[in-house]
Amino acid sequence: MNASTPSNRKRPAFEKLLIGPAMVLGESLAGGHYLDVLCLGKQMATGRVAPSYYKIHRTLVHESKGFLPAFYRGFYPWGLVQCTKGLPVLFVQHESMHLLQQRAGMEQSAAGNLSGCLGGIAQAIFVTPFQKIKVSVVASSNVNMLTPTEAFMAVIQRDGIAGLYSGLLPTMLRGSIDWGLRFGISLHMKECMLEEKRNSSEEVKLSLLESISCGLVGGATSALTQPIDNIVTNCQKPLPPGTSRAVHAVMLRMYRESGMKAFTRSMGLTVVDSAWHMAWMFGVGNVLYDWMDKSLQEPEHRPHHQKSKLHPCTSYTGDQVYDYCYNID
Repeated sequence: MNASTPSNRKRPAFEKLLIGPAMVLGESLAGGHYLDVLCLGKQMATGRVAPSYYKIHRTLVHESKGFLPAFYRGFYPWGLVQCTKGLPVLFVQHESMHLLQQRAGMEQSAAGNLSGCLGGIAQAIFVTPFQKIKVSVVASSNVNMLTPTEAFMAVIQRDGIAGLYSGLLPTMLRGSIDWGLRFGISLHMKECMLEEKRNSSEEVKLSLLESISCGLVGGATSALTQPIDNIVTNCQKPLPPGTSRAVHAVMLRMYRESGMKAFTRSMGLTVVDSAWHMAWMFGVGNVLYDWMDKSLQEPEHRPHHQKSKLHPCTSYTGDQVYDYCYNID
C-alpha cells in the first residue's frame, strides 16, 4: 500500500493484519455499514422501477423499530464479523507488492494494480460466507430477529453449506478488479502528489488529508465494478426453493425482471460508499501504518536525532563525545 517498499526489511508487515480490520470497523461504525445496507436494499429490488433510498430507509426504520436499530441492522454479529475482511486484503496487497517490486522488478503502477487484484481475491474467499448471511439478514425481517446461531442455521438449512459460497466466482472477479482499481488509482494519485512536492521543494510527505483524498478518488473509481456487485447480491439473496443460483441464470433472471437497470442500481450511492471505505483503508490506514512502523523500529535503525542525550552527571571520553556530536556509530 505504500508507494515503495524497503528492500532491506527483516520481516513481513504484520501490522497490516491489525490495521485492516480496525479501518473497516471505524468506517462501518461511521456510516459505512448503513450505506452498504441501503445499497443492498436497492440491489435486491425487482421490477423496472426500484424503490427510492428514502423509501428503503423508512422501511428499515419501521421493521427495526427505530433509526438506530435500522442504522446498524445486520451489523451485529455479521457486519462486525465481516470487519475481518480487512484482515487479508491489506496484508496480501502489501506483501505481494513488495515481492512484485523487489523480486520481479515491476514498476510501482503495475505492481499496485496486480497486488490489489490479489488482495481482492483473498478478501473474496475470506468474506463470502459472512456476506451471504448479512444479505439474508438485510433481506428478511424474520432472519433479522433471529439470534446469530439461529440465523446461521437457517441459512444452512435453506441453502446448504455450499450455499454459503454462492456467488463466490463473481465475488472474486469483482474483488480483483475492484481492489486493483482502488490501489492502482490511489497509488497513482499519491505518486503525483509526491512528485509535485518534489518539484516545489516541499517536504516529500503526504498529510492525513492528502492521503485520504487519494483514497477517496481510488474508491470512487472502483464503483465501475457495480454491475458485478449487483450480480453477487442477487446470487446471495433469499430465493424460492429450487431456483438456480448459477451466475448465468441469475443474470438472465435479473434482466427479465428489471432490464439493464438491474445491473446499475445503487451506482450513485456505491460511489460514496466505496470512496468512504477507501478513505479509511488507504488514507487513515497508511498514516497509522507509518506511525506503527516508526514506533516498532529497532533503536539502531532510528534517525540519529532520536538518540538519547548525554547525561550531564556522567563522565565521557573525548572519543565518545566526538562520536555523539558527529553521529558516528
